[in-house]
Amino acid sequence: MTGEEYFMKQMFVQKIYKYTGQEFEDFFVQIMSASNPNFKPVKAFGKVGDKKNDGFDETTGTYYQVFSPEDLTKSRTISKGVEKLEEDFTKLYEYWNDKYPVKYFYYVVNDKYHGLPAPIYSKIADLSKNPKYETVTINAFLAKDLEKIFDNLSTQDKQNIIGFLPNINMDTINFSALHDVIEYLLGLKLVTNVDEKFIVPDFDKKIEINGLNLPIKSLLDAASYQEGELIQYFKEYRGLADNLKSVFNSLYEESKIEIPESVDNYPNKRFDYILEKCYPKKTSDVQHAILVLMAHYFSSCDIFEEPPEF
Repeated sequence: MTGEEYFMKQMFVQKIYKYTGQEFEDFFVQIMSASNPNFKPVKAFGKVGDKKNDGFDETTGTYYQVFSPEDLTKSRTISKGVEKLEEDFTKLYEYWNDKYPVKYFYYVVNDKYHGLPAPIYSKIADLSKNPKYETVTINAFLAKDLEKIFDNLSTQDKQNIIGFLPNINMDTINFSALHDVIEYLLGLKLVTNVDEKFIVPDFDKKIEINGLNLPIKSLLDAASYQEGELIQYFKEYRGLADNLKSVFNSLYEESKIEIPESVDNYPNKRFDYILEKCYPKKTSDVQHAILVLMAHYFSSCDIFEEPPEF
């Protein structure tokens, strides 16, 4: 995976975590439209609405309906998700089946890589067993499924969808961008929990222990070459290094809550989470400044785990 491919994937994942409601539906439609020329989005129109159909492919009889709540773990939200699944599917079938026969129905849920609650799968099973719908395959469509489709898009389509694509080939720090990043980070409201650490383990060993992938290793390695400039910068602003240490430690602890170990590929997704949280604005200079800071605090074990012998 190239650095460019890595960042496109990173931006995709961050949008999954960020988007809910209409934003996620629009994101889903963008990807499906780019992937399948036969995909037709259906926009709600006045009181008529979209007839419980957010998009379909009439050539295959495949229909999609989106559900993207802020928090899928709440009991009330789970109940709403079950009710929505039954109502949307039955009304979609009633309206669309005699126009374009329904052969496949996907309940598109932005699960943010956590998986679906059991009651939703149970309702899918109940609907599938109903003789009225015996010719229809009903299933869930999750973040991981959308990611697979995104992965197969052309580079140009991916760029059109995610927008900003940073330049990772930076040789020196832009100190104006660094100042903007630091000012932004110090303004974040975070719960601090900083542990003092006096032993710094081998950089490569720490990457291996934390399960970070090769593209991230390459980014941290490249950024670490500017650490001397960063340390000189810190010398001019007494106390700044410790303040930022607190910020990055808090961001890492926050990422552990948002992305538990049960999530696939969680170490790399935590890295992406911290990186995304640090952007005051998205430019190449800003991104490079963030990576230099992350490399510095990674090497001193203020973000991510240290090897067990330490």
